[in-house]
Order: sequence, then structure tokens, then C-alpha cells
Amino acid sequence: MKTYLSEIFSSIQGEGPYVGERHLFVRFCACHRKCIYCDTNTELADYCIVERQPGSGEFEQIKNAMSVTQVADIIRDVDAKTRNKQISITGGAPLMQSRFLLKLLPILKNEGHSIYLESAGDLPRELKSIIEFVDVVAMDVKLESVTEEKSTFPAHWQFLKLCRDYNVEVFTKLVLSANTHEGELMEAAKGIKKAGGDDTLVIIQPMTKAEKTDAVPSPDQLFRWQDKVASVLPNVRVIPQTHKMLEML
Repeated sequence: MKTYLSEIFSSIQGEGPYVGERHLFVRFCACHRKCIYCDTNTELADYCIVERQPGSGEFEQIKNAMSVTQVADIIRDVDAKTRNKQISITGGAPLMQSRFLLKLLPILKNEGHSIYLESAGDLPRELKSIIEFVDVVAMDVKLESVTEEKSTFPAHWQFLKLCRDYNVEVFTKLVLSANTHEGELMEAAKGIKKAGGDDTLVIIQPMTKAEKTDAVPSPDQLFRWQDKVASVLPNVRVIPQTHKMLEML
């Protein structure tokens, strides 16, 4: 079995409550979403770019598609050069490659790795097929007013409930822009509470300026929205994309 990857590298986690930890990132190609603020090229790449020495800026190109054995061997090599706390499975939308993950993740777990899954949070069936091998889920809740795509709230609530049913650590991330609709934001907050419980951590991530949009929210908006969401869910943090500030991978 083979799949398409775009990058494998070790860096600092730049988003969410694990910000600042050293993670080994495995970035899959392809995504079923077209969020207007996305800063990642999700096209199927001819080559996977591997930085074997973290921070060196020296990249090896490995031809796609790649086998489970190839990917596992590269992860071992990169991981041996630094102290990574978790392996971050990211994309694109890695759950689109759930059959490949079903082969890869047991290998990584058997070697003692903690698996951190970054997800659009709207593919519950695919999550269920691999959830036994996942330790932490970083789950997006997509707002139509921000993504400019059709709302997928029902799939989000199935996804979040699945994480809770399997006792997997999960936090939700809301990317917010200057165009965020407050009514939709509060609908999301109430849905998160119902599906995940009132102890669910919510990360408000202010949108970073992207190629297709510069609707970055103002401090006043972020303060107001944090207060609004906190009226429903008590644990709400505002955390930007810190790796962008540091100009890191």
C-alpha cells in the first residue's frame, strides 16, 4: 500500500495547547476541504520533502507514492536525531488516507510513540477506523462564515462524540476571521458543549493573512468572542499560529 506525502520534518508545534513542544510532523497530501484561509498546498506532490536534520534547511526529495515501510523508516531516522514528544499526523486531511494510517500507526505505537492527529474534524467514519491508535486529536470546527464552505456541523458533533466515547484526548479549534458571524460562533460553542461536554477545551485561533484573504480579526473582536464562547464553555484560549511568527516549518 502506498500514499502521497508532502513533508516529513521535526519542528516546534505552533498551534493549540501543545504549542512549543517538539513534534515530528508527517504531512499527507490531499484534502476534501477548500478553506479560504488555508496556507498549505494540498495537491498530490511528485516528491515528499524530508528534512533529516531538524533546522538544517537541507531537504531531500523522495519520489511519491511512498510505502508504509518507507515512511516508517524515515520517521525512525528523523526521530533519532532529536527528542520529539509526539508524532503529528497532519495534512491536507490525513483521515482521507485512513487505510494507510491503519497500517502505519500500529507500527509507530508499538515503537512507543504518542500519536497526535490534526483533523478537519468532519470524517467520523474514517476516525473510528484508526482511533484506537490515536492519543490526541486536534479537531477543527469549521465556520461557514470563515471558510466560505458549506457548514458541516453534524459531522463535527459525531466526530467529537466519538473522541469522547473512546476516551481520546481532544480539543477543538475555531479559526476566526474578521468575517466571523457571532450567531454561527455561538451555535458552534453550544454544539461543542453538547457533543463533547462542558470541559472541552476550545482554542480560538485568529486567522493568519493568506493568499486568498486578509480578513484578520481585530483584538476587540477576539476579546469579545472569547467572552461569548466562555459563557458556554469555561476553558477558552486565544492562541495564534506561533510558528508563523518564528518563520519556522
